[in-house]
Amino acid sequence: MEKLKSWRIAEGLSLEGAGALLGISGVQWHRYEVGSRAIPHDRVLRMERITGISRHELRPDLSRIFVEGAPSKEGEVA
Repeated sequence: MEKLKSWRIAEGLSLEGAGALLGISGVQWHRYEVGSRAIPHDRVLRMERITGISRHELRPDLSRIFVEGAPSKEGEVA
């Protein structure tokens, strides 16, 4: 996903640095960037909070389950 890469570069983060924000490896972050792995549904809301990229852009295939105002896994309102 080009938006993830653009965000990371704009923030001046390495793959490892970006991954650390989400608690994953730089290799895994790279997989999300290039689209070889989908962002797991349980990480999408956190990824949205970290990057500012909409959950609907991160995982358009899951947009029906991500309803605005619905509580997130952590109990916060998204």
